[in-house]
Amino acid sequence: MHQSAHRIALSLPSGSSSYTFDTKVGFKEQYAPTGVTGCAIGFGTGGCAFPGGGSLSLPEFTGFQMQNQEFKIFIPAGTRSFLFSGYAAQTTQSAFVLRYGKEPTRVAPLSGAEYQAAQTGERIDSSFTRLVNEDVDHFVVHDGGGTLRFVGGQLDANRSSTDQGKWLYVRQLSGAALYDYQGALDIDMPKYAAGYAKISWTTSPFPDPVDAASPTTPTTPTTPTTPTTPTTPTIPTVPTTPTTAGSVTTNVVSTTGQPLKLDVTLTQTTADVAASDKTSVWIAARIPANGLFFTTDVWFFRKVDSWVQLGLPNPETVAYSSQIANAGTLKFTPTMDLTADDLRAFNVEIYFGFKNSNGSFVNKGKIW
Repeated sequence: MHQSAHRIALSLPSGSSSYTFDTKVGFKEQYAPTGVTGCAIGFGTGGCAFPGGGSLSLPEFTGFQMQNQEFKIFIPAGTRSFLFSGYAAQTTQSAFVLRYGKEPTRVAPLSGAEYQAAQTGERIDSSFTRLVNEDVDHFVVHDGGGTLRFVGGQLDANRSSTDQGKWLYVRQLSGAALYDYQGALDIDMPKYAAGYAKISWTTSPFPDPVDAASPTTPTTPTTPTTPTTPTTPTIPTVPTTPTTAGSVTTNVVSTTGQPLKLDVTLTQTTADVAASDKTSVWIAARIPANGLFFTTDVWFFRKVDSWVQLGLPNPETVAYSSQIANAGTLKFTPTMDLTADDLRAFNVEIYFGFKNSNGSFVNKGKIW
């Protein structure tokens, strides 16, 4: 989540009641303990959008849609309390699973009974302490009213705080994409600064803490045990060479300055068509890792009328054409919404793939 450009509230000018904002990317820059103006740690003196002694704001996104249905939030050492909420369309149902310190294990949608149990058993005001102290998946569901509260409450009644910095992982199990998330941390300032100094950072142009916990004190390594002599490994069977089914040709049919439109033709053998009466086709755009916001390769999938990301483990939901009648020649004319120059500005590449006669996915690679 920190790899998105956060709008961070700056200190209120004297005599003003209107907040201004700065934009920063990456936890290291967003929440350095010193030298950062606004609502970052070290400047919690009344100018923060969220009140509280030494509180740290997770900046608000207005009209921002979470296309990624898996994200994570760093909870630093010194955190006393944590509030986090979002917005989902009213009269809808959405389910999320959260886990502190590691990825959740749950990937399947909740059953009706599980959804109801999560809704009736919700205890948001004590959820932060349960997340930190219980190494289990925690479910949060939308009650249909708009605002969706994920986490709330203090670590304990004595204003204790976390000893380590760890990630809170969030995975959406069902429902529409989340809008407008916001939150706040109340922290122990000296403990936060000490923990920040011990963080191991990623090598991204906009660094975040690495996934492992950031300890307050280094641990003494244990003496390694003498490794046992490995048994002779069994020789794996050599897989048969997969058949590379079909051939793909691509032509640009749009004019200069217009959104890129491709004419894609998939040609298959008679045997391929005879073996399967249905096929599915995927058209994807890859944005390579770069020095802007994309620190890893990012994939978007083209549906007939929109771009989507694979948020739930069902590739058919992002197919350009799903379970269509198979034929020796299939033609597709996807429009990419952006011009070729716009796409090249981000080094975007277009890829094509389909299911062959035995149900396996065939990646035909880059087609533009």
